[in-house]
Amino acid sequence: MQHCPSRYICMLGASDVKLDIREMALTGLNLLNDERQSPAMTVDFNYPDIVEMLNYIYSQQPKLLQSNNQSDGKLLFSSKTFLAMIKFLMKCFEASDIPDLSQEDPSHSPVAKMCVVLEHAMSYEGSSELHALALKSLVDISFRQPKLVSSRYANRLHWLRTLLSHVDSDARESAARLLGIASSALSSSAALNLLSELTSALDPNHPSRFEIYHGLLCATGYVTACCLKESYIPEELVQKVVDILVKVVESEGSTLASLAMESLGHIGLRCVLPSISRNSSAAGVLTVLHERLTKLLSENDTKAIQKILVSLGHISWNELSFSHLKIALDLIFSLARSKVEDVLFASGEALSFIWGEVPVTADVILETNFVSLSQATNFLTGDAPLLDSRNFGKRSSCEEARTTAQDEIINKLFDTLIYSSRKEERCAGTVCLVSLTMYCGRHPKILELLPQIQEAFSHLIGDSNELTQDLASQGMSIVYELGDASMKGQLVHALVNTLTGAAKKKKAIKLMEDSEVFQEGTIGSNPAGGKLSTYKELCSLANEMGQPDLIYKFMDLANYQAALNSKRGAAFGFSKIAKQAGEALQPHLHTLIPRLVRYQYDPDKNIQDSMGHIWKLIVSDPKKAIDEHYDVIVEDLLVQSGSRLWRSREASCLALADIIQGRRYSQVSKHLIKIWTTTFRAMDDIKETVRNAGDSLCRAVSSLTVRLCDVSLTTASDAKETMNIVLPFLLSEGILSKVASVQKASINLVMKLAKGAGIALRPHLSELVSCMLECLSSLEDQRLNYVEMHAGNAGIQTEKLDSLRVAVAKDSPMWETLDICIEVVDTNSLELLIPRLAQMVRSAVGLNTRVGVASFITLLVQKVMINIKPYTAMLLKLLYTAVLEERSTAAKRAFASSCAAVLKYASQSQAQKLIEDTASLHLGEKSSQLSGAVLIKSYLSNAADVISGYNAVVIPVIFSSRFDDDKETSALYGELWEDIPSSERVTLQLYLPEIVSLLCDCMSSSSWAGKRKSAKATKSLCDALGEPVSAHHHNILKSLLKELPGRFWEGKDAVLDALASLCLCCHAAITADEPTMPSVILNAVCAACSRKPKLYREAAFSCLQQVITAFKDPGFFNSVFPMLYEVSNQSVIFKTTRSSSSLSTSAAAEQDESASVSVSLDKVLNCAASSITIALPQDIIHQKKNMLEVLLNSLSPEEGWQVKLSSFLCIKELCYKFSDSGGSTAWPEGTDDFVQEMFHSVASKVVDSIRLVKIAQVHVAASECLLELIKLYRDFPLEERREAKFEGELIQLCESEKSEQAKALLKQCLAALKELTGVTMTMGRIGILALQMP
Repeated sequence: MQHCPSRYICMLGASDVKLDIREMALTGLNLLNDERQSPAMTVDFNYPDIVEMLNYIYSQQPKLLQSNNQSDGKLLFSSKTFLAMIKFLMKCFEASDIPDLSQEDPSHSPVAKMCVVLEHAMSYEGSSELHALALKSLVDISFRQPKLVSSRYANRLHWLRTLLSHVDSDARESAARLLGIASSALSSSAALNLLSELTSALDPNHPSRFEIYHGLLCATGYVTACCLKESYIPEELVQKVVDILVKVVESEGSTLASLAMESLGHIGLRCVLPSISRNSSAAGVLTVLHERLTKLLSENDTKAIQKILVSLGHISWNELSFSHLKIALDLIFSLARSKVEDVLFASGEALSFIWGEVPVTADVILETNFVSLSQATNFLTGDAPLLDSRNFGKRSSCEEARTTAQDEIINKLFDTLIYSSRKEERCAGTVCLVSLTMYCGRHPKILELLPQIQEAFSHLIGDSNELTQDLASQGMSIVYELGDASMKGQLVHALVNTLTGAAKKKKAIKLMEDSEVFQEGTIGSNPAGGKLSTYKELCSLANEMGQPDLIYKFMDLANYQAALNSKRGAAFGFSKIAKQAGEALQPHLHTLIPRLVRYQYDPDKNIQDSMGHIWKLIVSDPKKAIDEHYDVIVEDLLVQSGSRLWRSREASCLALADIIQGRRYSQVSKHLIKIWTTTFRAMDDIKETVRNAGDSLCRAVSSLTVRLCDVSLTTASDAKETMNIVLPFLLSEGILSKVASVQKASINLVMKLAKGAGIALRPHLSELVSCMLECLSSLEDQRLNYVEMHAGNAGIQTEKLDSLRVAVAKDSPMWETLDICIEVVDTNSLELLIPRLAQMVRSAVGLNTRVGVASFITLLVQKVMINIKPYTAMLLKLLYTAVLEERSTAAKRAFASSCAAVLKYASQSQAQKLIEDTASLHLGEKSSQLSGAVLIKSYLSNAADVISGYNAVVIPVIFSSRFDDDKETSALYGELWEDIPSSERVTLQLYLPEIVSLLCDCMSSSSWAGKRKSAKATKSLCDALGEPVSAHHHNILKSLLKELPGRFWEGKDAVLDALASLCLCCHAAITADEPTMPSVILNAVCAACSRKPKLYREAAFSCLQQVITAFKDPGFFNSVFPMLYEVSNQSVIFKTTRSSSSLSTSAAAEQDESASVSVSLDKVLNCAASSITIALPQDIIHQKKNMLEVLLNSLSPEEGWQVKLSSFLCIKELCYKFSDSGGSTAWPEGTDDFVQEMFHSVASKVVDSIRLVKIAQVHVAASECLLELIKLYRDFPLEERREAKFEGELIQLCESEKSEQAKALLKQCLAALKELTGVTMTMGRIGILALQMP
């Protein structure tokens, strides 16, 4: 820094066009941080010697030696270079300690050279900033070397007077100061002439520019004060000057009036202002100007108000009359409600001047760049020195008036302002009291009032106004410096109590209607949208809500806010006192440190900063301090985390989250449960910011817990102890909490603990597994429950939804934790784990939980294998019962799988009992049958080696249950049947005795569904095996015949179907075993044919047809056909009656009855066809009349085409019967007539059917039937044949027939007719032949 050439280069670089170069240049001159650093932060620099630096500059710019006419001269350097040069040279000048500078040749002294540089800076091309800086620098130099400077410029008054009209106000004021300083070197006459010229120029008609007026006013004050100092100004001239200035105050605006007041103040610093004559009477200046000043102070010109206030203090400097001082005080205190800080500081400064012993002299104020005490001392930086007033200048004063004024000030401050209900007045009182304490602190009366001042500041540090807080804390540090040892101790103790919340109760303040309790907007607005801050507004709101006691809650809230503010203010004051208190704070650290740790995390940024500042001051090693007081800090934070104040709760959580990081088990073990309790409580706090802090604490304590439980990072014993502490708490309080965030955090942490715990997890397996299984349901997304409730309306299958829910649960962290538990299970763990699982099987609720229990048991059995054997009996019983009682299909299957897994390791007796119990379920209700199917499927899948020894029990059940009426049940058993590896026929033959036994037992049961299922299974068995069933036909036949008579029940027709199938496959064995049995069967079936239910009767006729076909007993015809003939007649009568138009009531009833017992005629005709097939010709001839009647009735137009098809079948069977003589030519008597009658009566009906029915299938069958009739008529040995009357019609039908097959058959019929021999021709026949001839 002492190298002059480099400093000169930096000066030149200060005007570079590039910012970075300018900044580097200013840094080299130590000028860059002038505006950014406070004086306390300024780094010490070794500046070059002022003489060397000036000489180097002169050597680099010789033109500086030339005289310069500043009015038209050009700058030798750029403005920015000149600015940097002047600032740096002034620092060098201040750093130089050369007391005998004035002893040298004035023209070659450093002062003269500095003045030359500054005068060159005043060139016309220079900027206003440069001019102002140069003039201020001249003022500073003049204070160091007043004679040299004053003598230099005594001869250059004209130049200085021209500067009074400079465009820059600072330049004008500095020029006025210089003019006053220069006037001290003039003779008395010259000085008086100068003053006269200035005052004459103040004539209102002369100055037209504001700048000129401003400069003249300032110069008048400074020159008059200088003349008064030299004591060669007559009293009359002073009177004249004051009178002129008073007139300016009275006539001009606020700006010029304030400048005139400032000049009056400068004069008042040298003497008591003379009285002014007004209306032939003399009065003091303040008395004359009181009204005018009151008006000016009520305006909004802040700078003018400041000048007026400071001038009041200056005017009162030498004032002898209390009445005049009282006017000044009244004017000052009239601004007590001002919200402008600068105005308040000016008021405090004015009061300090009035009080007396201000640590400045009139020379400092008038002959330096001094502006004001408040600007020279920054209250808010915390670095403001206590000004020493021991070296104040002498002044004339009246002690009595001064003492009275001091009492007036004290009364106003302590009785009115400081304890006012209005925050503006409290703020004003605080500023004034701090000003007095700072500027007049050594005054005996101030020292006497220190206890009272301390109490006032202690009260004010809790004020809602931040400025009041800051100044009160600043004042406390001043009081601490001024006080004696006992007071210092009391002050430290009081501040500690405030910080720790143990402060004594403050002085009560009476609230007025307009007293502001809260800042506007703090607690919202009233229902009408208006503000809600004053006491009156709060009372009105409480009354409107019908809760007058609400006002107490508002007051409590306000007191809390005040307490919060007190802590912040106390922290600010404490930070200042802590620098000086030293050892006095050591006894309080044990109490302070826990609070300071918490307050550093307070939501209020101001409190954070204040407490952080204290922490840095009183704690040199933060880590060591926290370690030493760790338990106390944690206990305090835990207590405060449950405070009713949300700020305390939030700060405690954040502090805990920070302070527990990296701690060892020995440090946190006794606090761990409390910390977790605090964490969960904070996560469920009503305040969002507290919840966020709780989340932060949760992350921190989770990380700590995981680390302490990880055996790779912590000793095994500590990890085990931590697990014993934390895991039960998480399972009981965390996971089971109703707060979603707490549940989620607990589950994630438990999963992390389980991953890293290893075998340390075994003592807690039962609790952990139980909790995780319960959480599968309790923590399920509630939206799935909603979907389940509306699944039916949405068309969602319940089973699919259950499967989805289970799949989601198995993808959750809980199931992942259960997988981890499975890995660490050992034999010893089963003693506690199995009973807990058994209890859950009995009482667990929720689909996911029940499925989870079952799945966990399955995995557990697969893990421990044979070690599960001691528990198989209990588990099999519980799981089997759970399958039966479970409603959900998914849960039922899960429990069945578990049961099958345990079955693999069960004893033989246990397995046999379980399988037999399972097999017996097919006889129960639907739920039991489904349970049986699910169990058997699980056995076959998971315990195939065990179930293979019981196939004789299981397979019959599977076979029979395939035919259950319930589709779901039959489908399940059908799947099981399909899964059997061997073919169906082999399986049935292998287990036929067991199957038959089961079917017979079911047939004899009291359940109709069981009977029906057994009958269907019997039919399927007979159809599948056929003749091998004969070995057991007796039991089956016996059970079937036993069921045919008796009460009808729905589905009984299945018994008839089963009987028919049995007769078809075992007819030989039945006949061989008991020859009369076919007749018994026939009679039973015939009896069934007479039952009323239509479906049953139809099944009976179908069975009858198959029985006749199976046994082929010719004797059946005589037993069956009469019954068939009767049924046929009943059908014809019913249809004839229905077609009649006139029906009586009784006839209608009979019709309904007949309809209920009628049966389709085609069934009857099918039975007739079967009986004709096995009948003897003579038996048929014996029934020929009835036979023909049945056939003709069935071919009537009223019958449907299905009946006609059956009729055609009967006719064909008759034709076959009489076409085959069996080698014998002897036919029963009457056969010829039967053949003739059948041909002539039946054939024409067949032809009509072809004509009337438009169905190709009917045409083909009718044509076949007709062909057989013609062949029979042609081939049968008849003595005489008559011609066929239908031949012509048959020709026409043949020509119009569309079916090729039917047409071919009809042509065969016509050909066969031509082949008839011995036919007696009629005239019709001859005509037909003639038409056919060519």
